[in-house]
Amino acid sequence: MTTAENGSNGDGHANRCKILVPEKLSDDGVAILSKQHDVVVDLKLDAVSILKEIGKYDALIVRSGTKVTRELLEAGTKLKVVGRAGVGVDNIDLAAASERGIMVVNAPTGNCLAAAEHAVALMCAMSRHIGSADASMKRGEWARTKYVGVSLVHKTLSVIGFGRIGREVAKRAKGLGMHVVAYDPFVSVEAGAAVGVQVLSLDDALATGDFITLHLPLLESTKNLINKERLSLVKPSARIINAARGGIIVEEALLEALNKGRLAGAALDCFSDEPTPKHPDSVSMQLAAHPLVIATPHLGASTAEAQLDVAIEISESVVIALNGGMASTLVNAPAMEEPVLRRLQPRATLAKRLAKMALQQHMAERTDSKAAFSDVTIEYHLRDEKEDTRLVKSHVIQGLLESSSEVPINIVNAENTAKRRGLTLKEVRVAVSEEEDQYISVRIGVERELKGRTLGGHPHVTHIGEFETDLRLEGILVVYRQIDRPGQLGRAGNILGEAGVNISNMTIARNAPGNEAMVLLGVDSSPDEQTLKKLRETVCENCEPSVIQF
Repeated sequence: MTTAENGSNGDGHANRCKILVPEKLSDDGVAILSKQHDVVVDLKLDAVSILKEIGKYDALIVRSGTKVTRELLEAGTKLKVVGRAGVGVDNIDLAAASERGIMVVNAPTGNCLAAAEHAVALMCAMSRHIGSADASMKRGEWARTKYVGVSLVHKTLSVIGFGRIGREVAKRAKGLGMHVVAYDPFVSVEAGAAVGVQVLSLDDALATGDFITLHLPLLESTKNLINKERLSLVKPSARIINAARGGIIVEEALLEALNKGRLAGAALDCFSDEPTPKHPDSVSMQLAAHPLVIATPHLGASTAEAQLDVAIEISESVVIALNGGMASTLVNAPAMEEPVLRRLQPRATLAKRLAKMALQQHMAERTDSKAAFSDVTIEYHLRDEKEDTRLVKSHVIQGLLESSSEVPINIVNAENTAKRRGLTLKEVRVAVSEEEDQYISVRIGVERELKGRTLGGHPHVTHIGEFETDLRLEGILVVYRQIDRPGQLGRAGNILGEAGVNISNMTIARNAPGNEAMVLLGVDSSPDEQTLKKLRETVCENCEPSVIQF
């Protein structure tokens, strides 16, 4: 156990806080913490011991090995901050932390370069059979003709996920003389072109690449994204790299593609079942042992420099939070007074659901290579035009971006997240009289404006562009446009009924008789792709029906 203490903190205040560090943190990180607070580093503490000790501490800094559960947070009666030395916060109960007003901060940028370098290293090693050739040498062999590789120059690298890490990989690949294409539904063609990268649809990016590298967070929208169907699009000569997260690739499909010669190779740093030796009968273990696979034990962030950068980043954020500031890496909302929360929450919920609906409509009407957007307008029609709208605005950002964000978006990190994504939000305030309804509207670019209001504390959408409607935004909605003619609703009802999907409520709005109508159907279960296809072919002319779940 190491204890680092100083007589006074750096800002002249006498109230030094106590910080517990039960996992490895570099000396530089501990030094930053120790300048103003008292730090205890004890790497021998197990979960039971931490639970017993946590009541003495104001802050806790962990990596992925410590589970910060509700029980642990409730035992930490003095806790103000939990720091995660890394990106993912899935080992921390964020809801429990927020309930107790405990700030949770992470270190999202410290390991970006290390992860990018590791992906490139895996690509190079795979292209020249480095692992197998090294093993053969150690067996006393000299098998030059057995390990003929492929060159990287003039090859196409498909970067799936063009965020911070994906962009760093692209830079390095271009330096190797590779042509780089990318897929990311939140990056526009223009933004890609600005850095010399062609943005494609997911299917086109997979079909184009000689090498395919994944740099996506593991979310519901990305889980099992690379499945058997998508792997069938990949060239048999292609090679795939995953230094992102296990679970993005369907491992059974990857194993089958390798065994049947439909893929030339794979380089994997992460697996669905980790550590693989603890799952000896798993597909993960079969892949790790496969002769066409280069495998590493989740080393993406494992460089001395990355560990140092992460330690510094998390230590600085914890100090800011303990000293009463708002760290830019704060991932959960601060505690709010209950009366204020009760008053603002219904309107914030409305804002999030309008934004989510606007995004769904936007995505349904575009190919994914043209689906990026950068401008959003929010209008507040309120009786008090000076009302604090930060919570409402953060919920709009949450509705727009949460499906593609690895960390929660809230009032503290929403604007930084939007800025990092290149999203510009324009806010317009309009004062209304006591006789007029208060409402919020959300518009992506110059598209249809979605308006809504709260009624009895529940969110309602009242306008979708020129269509006037009124439906509570809850449960599952099927939304589409149709030509206004007899029998359309009956045909849609029959299609859903045959699929076992019950309609619970509905509204239809039209701009003129016999013209176009907007249909919103509340359903008890989500229709499958085949049912949506039938709707599209039967009633949704020139329109993609969308399913929105609140």
